[in-house]
Amino acid sequence: MRQLLKDEKIPASVRAQLKTQYSEVQRMIEKLEKQQIHIVAFGKVSTGKSSILNALAGKHYFSTSPLHGETKRTQPLDWQQVQQQTIVLIDTPGTDEFEGEAREAMAKQAAKQGDIILFVIDGDISSSELIQLNHIATPEKAILLVLNKSDLYQDLDIEKIKASAAKKTAHLNTYWVTCAADPKPVTMIVKDAQGGSQQQTIKPDGDMVALKSAIWHILEQEGKTLSVLNASLFASEVNQQVAESIVQLRKNAATKIIKTHCLAKGIGVACNPVPVADLLLAAGIDVNMIRQLSGLYGLQLNKSDATKLAVTIMTQLALLMGAVWGVNLLSSVLKTLSVGLSTTLTASAQGALGYYATYLVGKIAEQYFAQGNQWGNNGPKVLVKNIVKKLDRNSILQEASEQILGLLKKRKS
Repeated sequence: MRQLLKDEKIPASVRAQLKTQYSEVQRMIEKLEKQQIHIVAFGKVSTGKSSILNALAGKHYFSTSPLHGETKRTQPLDWQQVQQQTIVLIDTPGTDEFEGEAREAMAKQAAKQGDIILFVIDGDISSSELIQLNHIATPEKAILLVLNKSDLYQDLDIEKIKASAAKKTAHLNTYWVTCAADPKPVTMIVKDAQGGSQQQTIKPDGDMVALKSAIWHILEQEGKTLSVLNASLFASEVNQQVAESIVQLRKNAATKIIKTHCLAKGIGVACNPVPVADLLLAAGIDVNMIRQLSGLYGLQLNKSDATKLAVTIMTQLALLMGAVWGVNLLSSVLKTLSVGLSTTLTASAQGALGYYATYLVGKIAEQYFAQGNQWGNNGPKVLVKNIVKKLDRNSILQEASEQILGLLKKRKS
């Protein structure tokens, strides 16, 4: 994980883009160094997550309220020491709260980094809760499906809820427990010493036995490995995000390089009245583009190798699209007959073909470099064919013609 933070090959722009993820990696490192196990309470608003954690902690540390959405941020509390590891209880904002998207994202991020998840429900698991559970559940986490407020249900009702939840979560590895973290007060008729009777409200003790037993069982069986596995998984995800960001960064830079050379080719071909010079100009621009693309992918081709690659690509294109290059040659002939004084429209049309040709060369070279300077198992013919098939020739030609025509008119004015 430290290598991920210190890797100097990762561009600064990618680090800035993934600033939050890098901060979380640093927290993961600190968590491992402190030998912490994080128990995260997660669930919809008002299911009693904070009350459960308070009951586990044996004190009123996490804020509770009869109103929805009392918890506004994640809250940690060092709980106990087990096998030289600190057990940290973490409360999270409730999900499915009206206009609570930011707090829900905060809760999901905490759950993503948690080692043991207390997924708290207060009735049969709903479709939205199941979606959330699927989102945060991984083989590296211990998931406790906790039915809170069990004092409000008869035993038969609890069994029905359990059966329904078991069916819906059969594809997941979850533990089922019930608890009553903050039981509802009970009103009883109590006889006094004189033989009379009066009503008395009694606050029952919470029932946390099953939940505590399940937590201790998990800690004894998997405590030392849970945190390491979860940290490794998180680091792998960040690594994947870094790789994807670098790929996208290269794609954006490659597109800019390709379009810059396409426009240079298009204008050069449109303005140059000598056909042979057209061809020389075209080759020089394509080779220069290929060299820049190779540098972007860390390959740094010299002029000779870039020329060979350009020739290979153009040969395959000529075999595949002879008619297109025939039109290009015809345009050159027209310019020769008119001694270079072709109309602006004719010049822009020929320039658009030059633009399109360089666009194809650029896209093919980009794919070649992205594959590690290789054509792939099927060779250059298939790669070239796939690129040509994927691109919309007419829209590229239209865009090229409009850009070139606009620039030619500016030059004349």
